[in-house]
Amino acid sequence: MSRDFPETQLSVFAGLQGDDEVLRERSFERLLEAYYKPAYKHLRLKWRKSPEETEDLAQGFFLRVTERSTFSAFAPDRGRFRTFLRTCLDNFVLHQEQARHRLKRGSAFRVVSSDAVEAENELVANAGEEAGDVFDREFVRNLMQRSIARLGERMIASGKPIYFEVLKRYDLCDGADEPTYASVAAELGIKPSDVTNYLYAARKELKLLVLDVLRDLTASQEEFELEATELGIVDARSRRDLGGSVKT
Repeated sequence: MSRDFPETQLSVFAGLQGDDEVLRERSFERLLEAYYKPAYKHLRLKWRKSPEETEDLAQGFFLRVTERSTFSAFAPDRGRFRTFLRTCLDNFVLHQEQARHRLKRGSAFRVVSSDAVEAENELVANAGEEAGDVFDREFVRNLMQRSIARLGERMIASGKPIYFEVLKRYDLCDGADEPTYASVAAELGIKPSDVTNYLYAARKELKLLVLDVLRDLTASQEEFELEATELGIVDARSRRDLGGSVKT
């Protein structure tokens, strides 16, 4: 497989840099899906902003970075896109009063996200969570949640909802009792050997979907490979196999 970053699948970064307004708007929507909650929690925990201030800052930030072409300053060979984005967010907060007066009106982009309420509820439920690297933690959490949601949709569409049920009950179970192949088989009325087969297939599909979402959120092949390796999706020896696009 070629190790070049595939031009046929533009990342969010590439889409926002282009001249196609439809593509830029779609890329902006994907940016919000991936980074609104990390930004919201980062603002709440690190900067100790109120929910109202946080929502205003988050909306202002995402409009700011698109209207002023902030991403044009990002060099993929000098760091990760998400690290750059977090640095931009911190700089925005440091200059929030000055920036507020300079925001353009009538932007082609609209910050419409239901993630603020969900993020706030999660912060309340996990009141002991520390600021630390909350931006990066939320990025990974959101990456997995989006991939799992896509897996469920795909399994249902392909007539294999049982595969997803097996994965949910075995890998995603948050109950007190650790599930076994036998217990999952009994719950779903299938054989333990079916659990083995369905779980293998669902895990394999989920891995591909995680890689697909991750590719969309990285700005270069090198960053994509580094993220996939550090997140444990692939090992270092498998990085040479990451060059091709993942079909969705």
